[in-house]
Amino acid sequence: MRKVSVTIHACLAVFLLLPMAERAAAADVSPKPEVAANVAKFRTFAFVQGDPQQAGVVADKQVRHRLERMVTSQLMAKGYAPAAPGQAAELGVNLAGKVVPGQQVLVVGNPTPYSYYRGRIEPGGTESVDYREGTVHVDILDLRQSKLLWETQISEKLTAGYSEENWKKVERALGEAFKSLPARR
Repeated sequence: MRKVSVTIHACLAVFLLLPMAERAAAADVSPKPEVAANVAKFRTFAFVQGDPQQAGVVADKQVRHRLERMVTSQLMAKGYAPAAPGQAAELGVNLAGKVVPGQQVLVVGNPTPYSYYRGRIEPGGTESVDYREGTVHVDILDLRQSKLLWETQISEKLTAGYSEENWKKVERALGEAFKSLPARR
């Protein structure tokens, strides 16, 4: 009788929690399909410059140039073209980002003061790994209506400095992120 009671309670809990799980699964953080589809009707783009004093603006000229090259290659692969000099662009591309220090703490050795085989041993300890977390936001806007059409964000663990390894990580992450951008019609 106890087993049947537990089974009934478990089924009831699943039945009550199912609607909440469906609502949670229905939450979508990506751009709405009809909004993202509107991106594909535009042809030209240009990068917009933010206020260098504003938080998140990529102010380092070398970093910004390299990110713009990466984003330009992703957009061109989807059929979009940079606006010609003097020509008004249809889409604006805004870049924002930051790099913050991070630390990962790892437990090493035996975390308990006892061995499973012979009794007491010295306990393990911890090791820490320092890294930098880089985040880049890319927003694509309809410049005529000042309306956000598509956005993405990538985050990567980076080593110190501007190494080629770091840039390859960023480029791979941008490639993955841009898969969701509709190709130009």
